[in-house]
Amino acid sequence: MPRPRSDARIRLVQTALRLFASRGYYNTSIDDVLAESGCTRGILYYYFSSKEELGYAAIDEWLKAVVEQGAGSHLSTNEHPIDRLISALYDLPSVVKVGTEDVVTSGIAARMGAVHEGFRQRMERVTEALTEQVEEIVRAGVTDGQIRHGVDPDQVAHMFVTMGMGIQYTSQLMRREAIWEDAQRWLKEYLNSLRK
Repeated sequence: MPRPRSDARIRLVQTALRLFASRGYYNTSIDDVLAESGCTRGILYYYFSSKEELGYAAIDEWLKAVVEQGAGSHLSTNEHPIDRLISALYDLPSVVKVGTEDVVTSGIAARMGAVHEGFRQRMERVTEALTEQVEEIVRAGVTDGQIRHGVDPDQVAHMFVTMGMGIQYTSQLMRREAIWEDAQRWLKEYLNSLRK
């Protein structure tokens, strides 16, 4: 039997991600994904053994896009450490290109992690890795003299990640842009106060 084209897999993952982001995981059925993607049930089950496996693939695709083009992409630049954090902050919630589609990703981590333990664990591992990355950026900035001496990299990293995640939860629940804008402004002022 010839292998189905991999663009069908990409289409399935893109569609699932878009639908999970807009409707939620439990409010999106396999039939919804099939109808929107134009794929058959056989193609879906060729690539994914279950809706849960499709959910994992959607999360992984979103995470990859966020790291490569979204907020995470700023953390790897050679800019001043504070500028890298501020750039990442302003790209949270971001629109990333997943395959050929722009997908609004704001709050998808919160929505998917809240409904399924496996999704939550996957997001927790990513959050821990992000916290470690921010901590290392701040630590290097202190060592290099770009960030004030005495700044605790662990505290800054935890505050940065917690606030970013918390604001996504809050903005998802309350749908108020002002909350996110106020938090960005406050965190930017705080981060700039650490600059040497």
